[in-house]
Order: sequence, then structure tokens, then C-alpha cells
Amino acid sequence: MGRILFFVLLAVAAYVAWVWFRRSALRDSRPSPGTETPQAMVGCAHCGLHLPRHEALPAGERFYCCEEHRQRGPAA
Repeated sequence: MGRILFFVLLAVAAYVAWVWFRRSALRDSRPSPGTETPQAMVGCAHCGLHLPRHEALPAGERFYCCEEHRQRGPAA
């Protein structure tokens, strides 16, 4: 009876250690909120919509949100 109890306790301890290890690994792999790198934003020269610079369409020193606005040019 003593051996069975020993192995049951050993299995429970191994399971608890495995769960603890997995949770700590998952917690460390997730980025904490608010740590994203800020992106440069630009406004569309035609409609004024703000969007990330890497998504904007450049035309000279101006940026546009879509090809149609780039063809129309800056708002009057």
C-alpha cells in the first residue's frame, strides 16, 4: 500500500510541475500589452485619413491612402 501511495504522489507532483512549467513558458512567450513599437503615421493629402506610413502610397513628399486619391492629387 505504501508503494502505491508513493507512486500516486510522484505522479501528482510530476503533473503539477509539468503544468507549472507550461504556464510559465506561455506567459514568457506572450508580449506584454503596450510593448508594440509605435509606427509613423501620415495623413492622406486628399481626404486626410491617417494611416501607417508603410501602408501609404507616396507621391513626392505627399502620401495617399489609395491609388484613386493619388491620381486626383491633393484636396483643393
